[in-house]
Amino acid sequence: MRIKSCRGLGGIAFFLFILPYFVSAQVNLSPKDILEKNLQAAGGREKLLQIRSFSFKSGPSRYFVVPSGELKMMTGKEPVITEVTLVKSDKVERNSFNKITEIAGIQKSVQQTMAKLYAGFFTLIKFEKELGYQGLKAFGPEKLHHFTTQADSLKVSLFLSADDFCLKRLVFQGTNLEGDKYEINYDFAPFEEMEGSKIPLSWFVSQVGTRGNLIEISDIKFNQPLAPDFFLKLEVNIGTVEAAPGHLKGNILDSNSPPNGLLVVTNWTKADIDKAELKSGDELTFTGESTTAGVITGLVFYNTAKEIPPQNQLSKGAGILAPAPRGGETYVIQLFGLDKSVEPAWLKVLAPIEIRKK
Repeated sequence: MRIKSCRGLGGIAFFLFILPYFVSAQVNLSPKDILEKNLQAAGGREKLLQIRSFSFKSGPSRYFVVPSGELKMMTGKEPVITEVTLVKSDKVERNSFNKITEIAGIQKSVQQTMAKLYAGFFTLIKFEKELGYQGLKAFGPEKLHHFTTQADSLKVSLFLSADDFCLKRLVFQGTNLEGDKYEINYDFAPFEEMEGSKIPLSWFVSQVGTRGNLIEISDIKFNQPLAPDFFLKLEVNIGTVEAAPGHLKGNILDSNSPPNGLLVVTNWTKADIDKAELKSGDELTFTGESTTAGVITGLVFYNTAKEIPPQNQLSKGAGILAPAPRGGETYVIQLFGLDKSVEPAWLKVLAPIEIRKK
């Protein structure tokens, strides 16, 4: 027993003897050494340079990025694409329901920084020529290597774990156009191995003054073949719309079955509703595509959610055309009291639909 105890004490003594040298070695690493260890933690510089493209899904969006730092985000439920965002080094453009806008200010800076992070496979390889090293910082029991850079008016802080050198935290700090403080934090989950490299499968985003969100990614793909003009196209796929006074034609974008009936997402926006000159209380006929003679259901239009009658006042078989219950760009058709065991023949993604004022 005494021999074993001595061995145990000897092991502890040896650990205590070498600990100061280990800590000193970690603290005395040069910024270049730290960055190189960050790349090694993700699979190594050579491995990263072999990645020609990287994509993943998060919520309703799929992200595509290439080593040059170009990023494309496509949102929708395939084959429907309602929004496309292109992030490049000089500008950020978004096409939402065929309305193209250029993103500027803070959001542009954030998007471009995230594109570089994704293009570097969640390492600092795309930032290494512009980083300043601020030393080893303590966050409770954790020690993090602190690097900073600038994204236009935003200060960007990137923190690497002193243990495994993976990215632990990303912070944007600045002020918005109104002069208010802007700060948003990205806290990354432990990195997991994926095809010889390591990436985080989730991160928590929190902004000062708002509630945080957990971002999870899935369906990760490497080296997908992409068309030469892939990062030039901003087209969405939402069908077509024809609008005239008292008349609207369009397509179904999605559908689901809430407890009270059927909800059909259309591709009609506020601009289309205005062209059709619809007013709350207007009675409409609704036609959906069918393999037989077509389906015609009576609808009532409501311009705002506040004007919709309580559900207990809507009779079985009633239908309404109104803004989406949880907000969104388009209007929805809600049909109440349907037999959910029978799916209407016209209920298909991108199938044509039509309404006319009675």
